[in-house]
Amino acid sequence: MRRVLPYFVLIILAFFLYDYSNKTREDITVIHNYKGEGPYRIILGTYKNRYICSDCGMMIKRYLNSAQVITPNHDVYFFDDIGCMLNWLNRQDFKNKAKIYVFSTDTRAYIDAKLAWYIRDANTPLGYGFGAYETSIGAITSAITRSRIDEQVGVFNVKRESKQIYEFDEIKKFALRGETLLNPMIKKELLQRR
Repeated sequence: MRRVLPYFVLIILAFFLYDYSNKTREDITVIHNYKGEGPYRIILGTYKNRYICSDCGMMIKRYLNSAQVITPNHDVYFFDDIGCMLNWLNRQDFKNKAKIYVFSTDTRAYIDAKLAWYIRDANTPLGYGFGAYETSIGAITSAITRSRIDEQVGVFNVKRESKQIYEFDEIKKFALRGETLLNPMIKKELLQRR
């Protein structure tokens, strides 16, 4: 009995701490009445608040490949993957009036989604594969993509025939047609270009 009692006490203590943390933590899926200019500033990794994707319901764990949509009535919705944002936005009535921001891989900031450059073979949380870049050069020379980059004495030469970059409207069409890395045929085609 003496050997079991400490473990029993630890289990009960862990249960109470887990229950307390769930009661004090707030899961945020939408911010209402946002009056600021530009994207909403989120802080990830805090104990008190967790930002949840409005489409798939997963917790946003990193800024990379995340997105935000600000509606005409000033509500801010959060997404862990650009593909989630595109699918969710397509189901909304205000899809053409919303302000859309994506996290840029090259400048590490939220930027206007319609001005960004995109790649289709990025490593993203849900596997859609859409990575956003503020500059076209950043998208072409990205080391985070799965495309090939040849190294020659510190100079990078990009095989442009295997590296395509896209604008927002093109990425939107790919997402709505299901032409993402989630589709095995598209994945094989995109990754063969490496």
